[in-house]
Amino acid sequence: MHIDAWFATPIYNGEIVPTKEQKNKIERYFYKYTQENGDKIFIGNSLNITGDVTGQHQISELEEFEWINEHLYGHIDNYLRAIGVNTSKYKFYIQKSWPVICDEGGGVAPHAHMNSHLSAVFYIRCGPDNGGDIIFTSSPDHPLNVLPVHIPNTNVKYTPTENQLLIFPSSLRHKVTEFYGKDFRFSISYDIMITTHININSDSESDVSNPDLWVSLGD
Repeated sequence: MHIDAWFATPIYNGEIVPTKEQKNKIERYFYKYTQENGDKIFIGNSLNITGDVTGQHQISELEEFEWINEHLYGHIDNYLRAIGVNTSKYKFYIQKSWPVICDEGGGVAPHAHMNSHLSAVFYIRCGPDNGGDIIFTSSPDHPLNVLPVHIPNTNVKYTPTENQLLIFPSSLRHKVTEFYGKDFRFSISYDIMITTHININSDSESDVSNPDLWVSLGD
């Protein structure tokens, strides 16, 4: 006998390696941002700042981060091709991108990004022995989770390393465990939309049309 495991949740594990100058510029931005926003959000006595809360919700437009965009495009294309998507039919957009900073004792509560299609996290500064792991949780309505039995391994943990890039479906619930390093943990979060091209030459049912085709209401 054997068991077939179908419909797995794909999580992409890649890497973007900056030059020394690029990394220095990013870290300078993070330290400046932390200094300017450190009094806004606290968990207990420890710092935990997310740019989507403080108004820094599209840092991909900034010179320090713009070079990442082309790399991110390539990784998203690889991810979707690997799961059988004909990516030539689609456009990818960074809907939001923001800095995430954890100080000692900080973390991120369980959540999902229901406003987007794919999410990504790019790790700038972290340590493999300092906590701050990202944990993904299977959906409550997953067929195994509705069985009246205890099944282990419904969560999966990634211990981040510097320059690591993770891409995953935005609806996948996740959290960041407590970070206990002596220096800040820096990462960038991305929300990605998948749309049609501007010129739709085929059936687009169930696709998200390109933003240039949208009609604004209430102007």
